[in-house]
Amino acid sequence: MRKQINPKKLIAFAVAGLFVILQTSCKKDLEKIDAGGSTPGKTGTNASNASLVAYKATSHELAVGYYRTWRDRTVSGNANDPIMTEVPDSLDIVCNFSNYTPASSSYWTTLKNTYIPALHAKGTKIVNTQGFPNVADTSYSNHYTDNAAGYDAWALATSNQYADMGYDGIDFDVEYNPTGAKLATQTGMTKSLSKYFGPKSGTGKLLIFDTNQSGTNNLFRQVNTYIDYLFLQAYGRGTNGMQSTWATFAPYINSKQFVIGFSFYEENGYPSNYWDDVIYPQNGKGRAYDYARWEPVTGKKGGVLSYAIDRDAPLASPHDNNIVKPNFKVTKDLIKIMNP
Repeated sequence: MRKQINPKKLIAFAVAGLFVILQTSCKKDLEKIDAGGSTPGKTGTNASNASLVAYKATSHELAVGYYRTWRDRTVSGNANDPIMTEVPDSLDIVCNFSNYTPASSSYWTTLKNTYIPALHAKGTKIVNTQGFPNVADTSYSNHYTDNAAGYDAWALATSNQYADMGYDGIDFDVEYNPTGAKLATQTGMTKSLSKYFGPKSGTGKLLIFDTNQSGTNNLFRQVNTYIDYLFLQAYGRGTNGMQSTWATFAPYINSKQFVIGFSFYEENGYPSNYWDDVIYPQNGKGRAYDYARWEPVTGKKGGVLSYAIDRDAPLASPHDNNIVKPNFKVTKDLIKIMNP
């Protein structure tokens, strides 16, 4: 189950009220850029951004981070919390993971007008994480039908809303194994979305299947040809069984689509909602580092993702509940390990 502070099941919030229903670059230039930071003395310059964009266009293992919107300073008001533009420059994808962030929050305007353009300037993509809508809810049924025509209309509206916000793709959180009518509906919705997102769309917009399940998941089996990446929530799992897990996905996707995930320690997560994937104080040990070094026997993996990247901070102890300003050390370490 996806980690969170209080409720056990996160539901992606409406984005400003819209979604209630839903090696080629110059080596010397790259060496000037820290794996997670900016060119010293040239932060935000066109030169450093051009090198970052060039790096991200190369074939490399991705660094992905789930960013909890309610811990952005614009929402929390806490001086020790980050803003999204402070994530490491060499991060490839930011997943906008929203909760406790009302549609009226200034966060959404800042996200659209400030954060996303700044991330794009560095070649960083931002996708929004959400679940499939429940077709029985009036928020869906008042607008769309539960059939192919309805899915097409919903997919078009979703695409338009995502384009207006500036997102680079959509990330579906699937922490269940659907059957029957639910499976048929969500398969149909994914097929309709594939006109606008994913490898079949031709748009360059990402379609991501994000799950804690194995490759035996019924929905994955139906939609794997429509997705760019499989994000595996491997929180708390060791690498000993990762090859076996990968083997369940291997008949359907290539290894570079397989991105494995760990979780930073969330404030107030102990004693029931935590995995200790990073050892604190930060000393370069833990499952997060194991994931960065692990590779499938069939080839390179797609990369590593972290949940609660906003908690990549120098905590004083393994279960430090204090709000500590992040330094993103672990993320920078993992980028260097995967792409030395």
